[in-house]
Amino acid sequence: MLLGALSFAAGAQEDSLYRHQVRLGWGDMMFETMAFHPGLAADGNRTHHYGYTGHIFAGYAYSFRKWVSFGAEIDFEGIFWKETPCDPYRSPAGETVSVRNYNLTIMPEVRFTFYDKGWVNLYAGLGFGALVAFDNSGGVEAAPAFNINLFGVWMGKGHWGGSLEVGALSALLGGSSIYMLGSRLISVSATYRW
Repeated sequence: MLLGALSFAAGAQEDSLYRHQVRLGWGDMMFETMAFHPGLAADGNRTHHYGYTGHIFAGYAYSFRKWVSFGAEIDFEGIFWKETPCDPYRSPAGETVSVRNYNLTIMPEVRFTFYDKGWVNLYAGLGFGALVAFDNSGGVEAAPAFNINLFGVWMGKGHWGGSLEVGALSALLGGSSIYMLGSRLISVSATYRW
């Protein structure tokens, strides 16, 4: 009986191999560079000297089956620029200030693996959660967020690997408050699984 229990535990341990995965990654900021760029703001101020962090993200997933896993992800990005007040002739008319905007997205997600051959996995996924946008002037806003991972490739051997994903991270409140739309189109990440 003891031998049977030990063999069952060993089989269960083998079955649970690589059920957990953590990852740390970076995604592009193509949407942000198109939406936030040098020019004149609606209030007539001149915006210039833009900087972007891109999307820095971390996540955890648990595989219930070989083909489906559930988890959560945190995504953070920063968008920075300088703003100079201008007169009606577009000449500087005041002191330049630094503006720093941040987006923090937290979302549960599901992933479906449709090809798994040891050192390579192909997958797609979907996430839905919330975005909190805040800035250095004290403004804070929240919006629903969703991420569509159209296609992902994981490559690795054993516990370590890396991923390349094509998708779209979006957060908006109707047509007037768009925080991200099709952002993080391409992302890369390092993963550890056990």
